[in-house]
Amino acid sequence: MNKTFIGNEDAYRQLTGYLDMQHPGPLILYGKKGLGKRNAAEEAACAILGCGRDSLGHNGDFFLLDKKDGSIRVEDILSLLEKSSVAALGSCKVYLICHAEGMNVQAQNKLLKLLEDRNRTNVVILLCERDTLLETIKSRCLTISFYPLTTAEMNDYLSAKDVPKEDIGLAGFICGNCPYHWDEVSEYYLDLKDTCKEIQSISQKEELFRVFRLIQEKDAGEFYSVHSSHYPEALSMIQYIFFSLLFSETALPQGGGQELSFGELGSLYTVPELSKICSEIARHQKKWLTASYSKNDFFDLVRSMVQVFS
Repeated sequence: MNKTFIGNEDAYRQLTGYLDMQHPGPLILYGKKGLGKRNAAEEAACAILGCGRDSLGHNGDFFLLDKKDGSIRVEDILSLLEKSSVAALGSCKVYLICHAEGMNVQAQNKLLKLLEDRNRTNVVILLCERDTLLETIKSRCLTISFYPLTTAEMNDYLSAKDVPKEDIGLAGFICGNCPYHWDEVSEYYLDLKDTCKEIQSISQKEELFRVFRLIQEKDAGEFYSVHSSHYPEALSMIQYIFFSLLFSETALPQGGGQELSFGELGSLYTVPELSKICSEIARHQKKWLTASYSKNDFFDLVRSMVQVFS
């Protein structure tokens, strides 16, 4: 198997070991987006089916289920089960299910039938960004985890992508040290960078309402509305500022990224206040993943940054 992703040497060794099995079973590739799981899965499918990447999509024994941001439903899995009932053209068939964290419980229960193929003529590979799969699914699969790059690895990657040195710290943090996520982030990075600079230059906490365009009702440039399609990354930009300020105030090293110039911002918050803000941002990150999130939630976050729970 060709190595198609940066870093994660342990994952690569586990994958090659998996492919050395005479009858590889169901597999979960787990980790954040932008780490190369999709390419790794397709390379594994090619190795199992004995074909090249250029012909994988036309291989009659390869089936791809990619609902992107949509939920994987029972009918999607039933379609795969129907395909599994037909004999393979070769020795087996491979089913690649992307964004498996979006599979509802009913669909997961239906998938068990495919995972329990004792003849090993159907190989299922699941790509999962969050740990949302049922234990009954996970217990039947080999799980290989992909991890974000080290700061040094990510810095080298961004440098090779001609990202300016002064931007590498923020860019890597927004990407979560997931290199292939940069292609997406780069499309809106400059807007986030400009907002970052505005926050660094405020002289009063209340100016955050202006920076995030929350003063005028129905402002078309309101920060959350503009960045709602990539809000986790926008939230990471805010997190980077307050984490960096907290680290600088407590004399902790940043671990490689660009040193920020805080101007008067550093005098606006105490260390306990910065700690509270960082905790609140983390709470909002979790809420975004596990519950509905709206502009009102974002307003509450900004208000907490202004009032610091006073």
